[in-house]
Amino acid sequence: MARANKKNLAKKRSSPAGRIAREHQPIAPEPNRLLKVWRRVLERRLRTRLRAPVAVEVHDNTHTMLTFQRDRALWRLRLHHMFLAAPDEIIQALAAYVRHGDAEASALLDKFIERNKVYIRRVSPAQMRKRLRMEPVGQHHDLGRIFERLNERYFRGRIDAAITFGPAPRVTRPRKSIKMGSYSADSRVIRIHPALDQPVVPRYFVEWIVFHEMLHHVYRTRRGEDGRRCIHPPEFLEHEKRFHDYSRAQAWELENLDLLLRARVSA
Repeated sequence: MARANKKNLAKKRSSPAGRIAREHQPIAPEPNRLLKVWRRVLERRLRTRLRAPVAVEVHDNTHTMLTFQRDRALWRLRLHHMFLAAPDEIIQALAAYVRHGDAEASALLDKFIERNKVYIRRVSPAQMRKRLRMEPVGQHHDLGRIFERLNERYFRGRIDAAITFGPAPRVTRPRKSIKMGSYSADSRVIRIHPALDQPVVPRYFVEWIVFHEMLHHVYRTRRGEDGRRCIHPPEFLEHEKRFHDYSRAQAWELENLDLLLRARVSA
């Protein structure tokens, strides 16, 4: 008798347990949510050491890793995301630097930044400038023309930067100080305070402010002999005196600073 061929066929069974487990797998938290959690933890760590309220803004800049200012009792810090998981000694150094400008703390922070520079993204200045609103032509002063003439006269056209009027700042109380210009090494952009775009502000004064910011493109921030960051090294200050209306611009500032502080600039 012929023997029938038999095959061992295993029936495929679907277990509901696996399906239920897949349906109820925990969803990975969103990156923005994680960032908020880490930021709050960092605020608590700094608040303990500064013994004051702290507000932290986390950024992804490519040059300036930290800035801070005191707003009454509140410390406002802008920190690169590399600081989110920094060890305790770095957080302690950060607090010491913010509170007292401690030179040793500053040096320790510089070493930390150097060790973690792999986390700093590489973006060209041209790419960064595309994201900015550039408005070099004001109602009374054309910053583009001023920049071009100064660049040719003093720098042989070698300053590779852009210039614009900055946004109108929100002012609720009378100003006690005014930052008339700034230079970003990340984007290579010079920003001029819109309060300078007034008919009463002479052109030579605006030129002096632009010239000063152009020098920041030439002389980068470095560490002084006392260990602190030096924004205006001696050679910077000497170079600034070459400006053709240096003395007159300084004199105008001393006589008219109140005018700039009282200026109301519309957005």
